Amino acid sequence: MSSIMEYKCLNCKAGLEFDPPSQKWKCGYCLSEFEKEQLISNASEEDSLNQDMAELDSYNCTSCGAQLIASGTTSATFCVYCKSPTIIKERFSGKFKPSSLIPFKLTKSQAEDTYRQWISKRLFTPNEFKTKEEIESITGVYAPFWLFDCQVHGDLEGEGTRIRSWTEGDYRYTQTEYFSVVRQGTVRYNRVPIDASKKLDDSLIYTIEPYNYADLTEFAMPYMSGFLAEKFDFEAHEAEQIMMQRVEEYTLDRLSETISGYSSYQTTGNQFTVSDKTHSYSLLPVYVLVNKYKGKEYIFMINGQTGKIAGDPPVSFWKQVQFAGCIFAIVWLLAVFGGALFA
Repeated sequence: MSSIMEYKCLNCKAGLEFDPPSQKWKCGYCLSEFEKEQLISNASEEDSLNQDMAELDSYNCTSCGAQLIASGTTSATFCVYCKSPTIIKERFSGKFKPSSLIPFKLTKSQAEDTYRQWISKRLFTPNEFKTKEEIESITGVYAPFWLFDCQVHGDLEGEGTRIRSWTEGDYRYTQTEYFSVVRQGTVRYNRVPIDASKKLDDSLIYTIEPYNYADLTEFAMPYMSGFLAEKFDFEAHEAEQIMMQRVEEYTLDRLSETISGYSSYQTTGNQFTVSDKTHSYSLLPVYVLVNKYKGKEYIFMINGQTGKIAGDPPVSFWKQVQFAGCIFAIVWLLAVFGGALFA
């Protein structure tokens, strides 16, 4: 059984890619379109993913025969010679088989436009981040996530004050009342996403949330065609600790939002119990752009479903100097010639 899979056009045999707008698979040569059910003609291929398969460090492209090497976590990629999309099946097998995914909704060109509009508003960003070549290097990646369901019971204690002041005769009085504030609540959380890849920057990947889980569908390998994909290298039991921290923070915020009507409030203690924990392995769509500038790597991410973008571009010192110089020149001209007009 081959470890490499490429979905080919049923008419001309060219490689197929998933098309986000139509949610179908399109051939770039004869322009044919196919549904998922048409591509999964051999159910045994999908069933075989439930079993562990031997890992490959290198593989042969099924279109041009070139021998390529993929990193240990890359599950779907492209041939650097013929650009054919290739899926490394064994990296979706056994425990690495996702149970679900959210298909890409944005095309590569839409992601490029999103980044272009976003970066153009950052006046002091170096021009290297705004070039056509840089923007076109954006890449669609199915990122691995653990999706957790759980229930959280929270207890919150604090002290609130109510202060009122009034004047009688020559005296000013202030009355302070102290109140013990107690809040309790139980919250159910579904599909809390925790990044399952050590490669991805957590500060960015969580910034482009949330995802709309109404689009969550059962995993099928044809969705990988035309995109890169990573398998998890962060185990569920490790991710669970991060999940618990996140849901406890969510619950604390929700309990705190119910406290009002006090002049001041201070939390004195809280306790949380997380129970009924379950998890599943899923792939979520992300567009990634990496730029190296002055020896430092800058990463930008776009939610492949909603278009929400995150990143922290550097600031060009010379652009700041030029901007300050322009402002100075304008102010100087207004002061000199404006003063002459009213002299």
